[in-house]
Amino acid sequence: MLEQLRKSGASIAIYLIFGLLIIIFVINFAPNAGQGKGGGCTGPGNSAITVGTAKTSQSAYHVAYAANKYNGRQKVYAALEMLIRRELLADAASDAGIRVTNDLVETEMKKGYFFYAGFRIPDFAVDPQGGPVFVSEHSFFDLVDGEQFFNFGKFKGWVGSLNVSVGSYYDEQARAMQAALMSELITDSVRVSRDEAMTDYLFAHNTVSYDTVTFTPTAYRDAMRLGDADVARFLAGHEADVKKKYTDEERTYKGTNPALKLRSIKIDLAKAEAKPAEAPPADPSKPADPAKPADGAKGADATKPGEAKPAVTVSDANKPGGSGLTVTEVTPGKKPEDVAKAGAPAAKPTGMAVAEAKAKLEAARTAIAAGKQKFADAAKQLTTDEATKFNGGDVGWRSVENAGLGDPAINDAVKALKPGEMTAVVIGESAAYLVIAEDKRQGDLSFDQVKSEIAAELARDLWSKEAAKRAALDALTTARAGNAKNLGDMFERGVNEREQQRRMEQMIEEQYGQQHGALETPKAEDVPASWRAGDDQAVGGGSSGSAGSAAPAAGSAAPAPATGSAGSAASGSAAPAAGAGSGSGSAPTTEPAPLTVVTLAPSTDVLPPFGEIKKPKAIPQSGIPREKEMPGLEGIKEASATLFDELQAGMLGKKVYETPEGFVLIQLTEKTAPKVEDFDKVADKELAKLRALRGRMAVEGWLKNRCEALAKDGKIVPTADLVHESDDAGKPLPQVYRPCMSFR
Repeated sequence: MLEQLRKSGASIAIYLIFGLLIIIFVINFAPNAGQGKGGGCTGPGNSAITVGTAKTSQSAYHVAYAANKYNGRQKVYAALEMLIRRELLADAASDAGIRVTNDLVETEMKKGYFFYAGFRIPDFAVDPQGGPVFVSEHSFFDLVDGEQFFNFGKFKGWVGSLNVSVGSYYDEQARAMQAALMSELITDSVRVSRDEAMTDYLFAHNTVSYDTVTFTPTAYRDAMRLGDADVARFLAGHEADVKKKYTDEERTYKGTNPALKLRSIKIDLAKAEAKPAEAPPADPSKPADPAKPADGAKGADATKPGEAKPAVTVSDANKPGGSGLTVTEVTPGKKPEDVAKAGAPAAKPTGMAVAEAKAKLEAARTAIAAGKQKFADAAKQLTTDEATKFNGGDVGWRSVENAGLGDPAINDAVKALKPGEMTAVVIGESAAYLVIAEDKRQGDLSFDQVKSEIAAELARDLWSKEAAKRAALDALTTARAGNAKNLGDMFERGVNEREQQRRMEQMIEEQYGQQHGALETPKAEDVPASWRAGDDQAVGGGSSGSAGSAAPAAGSAAPAPATGSAGSAASGSAAPAAGAGSGSGSAPTTEPAPLTVVTLAPSTDVLPPFGEIKKPKAIPQSGIPREKEMPGLEGIKEASATLFDELQAGMLGKKVYETPEGFVLIQLTEKTAPKVEDFDKVADKELAKLRALRGRMAVEGWLKNRCEALAKDGKIVPTADLVHESDDAGKPLPQVYRPCMSFR
């Protein structure tokens, strides 16, 4: 398995992510991680799910349900999956003669360890800089003068909230600890050779650090001031593209619901004076304008102030296959609730007073109705909405039923409009409005009817991308002109959230790695061995040179990459380091294949004006090994070769790189090339780290095979009431839950 991963260009850092995601997933399922009340009905009987011959109790389900942070049906599914994991391991432990008593459970709990679904979970971790870091939101330990003391009162209160007794919880912990000991037995059965650990170490520590600055089209799209003349110009030059889009989406223009072409004047109100959404009645002196907002219109829910977040959050919500779970690092010595009280300073009030805004809009309405002023001219003068100000308040075609103008009161007022009519002045929650309907349409729409709006949408897409590209090219020219400038000097430094996550994960990994070994197993140094999860799946790695082994043959150098691309590196793609091998085995080397350099160039299009554009930041990428996808440069095939083989520290990338996120500038800031003697200093730690990772992979493989085999034979059966699905009318739906659905 490791060999296959390495062939795909992955490094040990990628392997660690696999194990770390498991840790993050588990910590969020810790017994003290939830505040659930044990919810979820288990139906009649005393079993939530049958796994093989074992029937889990309602107490076990209550604990599993409360301990996970999912919502709705997902919370039930997660509880069932964790019970399956526990029972598979605990049954195997029983067969192996492993027994656990309540006294042993209590001893481990007082040491700060709890057990869940086959995992030994720490109540707190130890920050390398000193002091505890609680890895769950509610700890059962009190911190007194730097020491942790178990608080039985907190523990008892939490157990009571699950609707289970302390004795029942001890029984559940005993079963979970039995499962954890079996998991640790499998983990400790794995062996790793010194050569394998050294190869992975040299690869992972042959790194580059660099800065990236990304110019995103979204920022330019939001700031674009697209006028009617710009749309007409785009349509004249791209009519074929506009027609193609109409043809491709023609069905969306058939049988359309009523829509109005609207212009709006919006004046933001001072926050302290903003009122609940309320539309005044139409001016009785103007009977020709029948627009009347719906009576009793209510505003949208007021925005609630966001809760302050702790300093560092670890989440895999955005990673491929991520569970969406989060671990919070709390400042040493502080509880999460203490950190949450630190709110951000209140923003200074902005906007116009209600009375003043209403008076301005009433005056404008009177002038427009009398023909003394055009609505578009009034919008350019009064509206505070920068996105529409440039084009006279034009907001385009909007559905009559839901105009989407930002406030329920004005949306309701628009419903009664006919072409040529205005609403009354509407005072919403945060703004005052005046809207006019210029036209109305419905039914089947021809190309001529919609070509301008299609052209506007395409123009925003194409020209925002072009603007971002030009800005990136200009920045590169500036950086390279005269005395070359560092990106970190040209742009404000940003925070690399990925790096924050990595550091937190590292700390948890180090703490978690010390928790194995509850059962002593024989240790052996430099012994190539393997744990096989299933009939033909090698998980632990084999002897040097065998299938599934990433280590080079003894006495040989780590093989050099076959090309400049990490994705096509040869087996064992660790970059060679000085002194990496000795003896007669010398890896052949080849010159990197020449790169195809495609230089971006600006188009000849004349772009529309733009409002204020937020300047991008220089994001540091630190200590990155050679990977197929380099962080911040995803999608750039030559990125790895450029950073490792072409650039030297301090050098700017020779061109602007186009990524799915936008246009990127890079600057290499540092290169590191470890030596064998560097590995010698940390060999034991690296061996343990790789062994722990492979051990967890072995456990996951074992569980997956065992679970799927039992499920196939119909020997994993959840209580019907727990997995029953129905629609809003109570009609039964196909069952979504399938045993083993969380095993990968």
